[in-house]
Amino acid sequence: MKLKPLIIGILALVLAFVLFNKISNKEVQNTELEKIEIGYSALRISLPVFVAQEKGFFEEAGLDVDLTRFDTAQPLMSALVAGTVDIAGYTALPITYNAILRSNTDLYFLSSILEDQDHRISYIIVPKDTPSDFTITDLKGKKIGILPTIAYKAWIAEILKANNLDPEKDVEIIQIAPALSPTALASGQIDALFTNDPAATTAIQTGIGRVLSDNVEVPQYLGDPFIFGSFNIEKGYADANPGILNKLTLAMNKSIDFVNQNPEEAKLLMIPYIHESQKDFVQFYPNALYQNIGEVTEAEFQKVADQYLEIGVIKDELSLKNLVK
Repeated sequence: MKLKPLIIGILALVLAFVLFNKISNKEVQNTELEKIEIGYSALRISLPVFVAQEKGFFEEAGLDVDLTRFDTAQPLMSALVAGTVDIAGYTALPITYNAILRSNTDLYFLSSILEDQDHRISYIIVPKDTPSDFTITDLKGKKIGILPTIAYKAWIAEILKANNLDPEKDVEIIQIAPALSPTALASGQIDALFTNDPAATTAIQTGIGRVLSDNVEVPQYLGDPFIFGSFNIEKGYADANPGILNKLTLAMNKSIDFVNQNPEEAKLLMIPYIHESQKDFVQFYPNALYQNIGEVTEAEFQKVADQYLEIGVIKDELSLKNLVK
């Protein structure tokens, strides 16, 4: 009987300690949140950014994140090297490499998105009634609409060259905004479309077009697996804010793990960030594959830079020494 008051007292102390810690932790979380801005392209490739925001991974890591939307990756990267935003992604590597060379701005490469035969990012789409034996060589004399970026212009050129077509003489390449490209294909303004999601799946699911081939063309012709794009942070900003970089790493890696392990659930989390007309089709997007911050290597990114110099995607040598985290 004498133990009962003692036990009650101990339990009361434990309860008080737990409540105190909950209140203290909440106060610490509120005071430690650091406000940052991240630019994103309103495309499927930016999925880990969307997931980190929707799942609360940024906040868990101690960040209060404002997301700034860009319709495509080209203006996003221009904003990053101009200093309008300090963190941005994901952006195709031809865009990033050319922006670095033009601006002489150093960026850290934090993460990558990969394309392989099991994780399609880019599509060549033709009208739905195109004959089944139609191939890339049959694009001669045709108009090809592409996502308006350096990347898609460069990649379609290499794909055409590999099929003995001259991208300057044998086809007409037209840059078309993602939201307008399905309509352009349906109306006959273009004869084929080379783009990514959301526009690609929209064109397929609405019956406007079909995928030209089951082969995923970009890794087929440029290397499999193919480092499609990256998530970047301006070097000076990162060096001046190591705490933010550490928190960003925690949040993004947690998000990337979630995307890679839960692809179907992750896809649904991008719905608030894409064009209204494309929201019904996210469940049909291919699964995505990302590399964590710390998993990517300098050698991998340098190999792509050297390849792009060789094929004329970039005009000058680019050293990525000490720029890959």
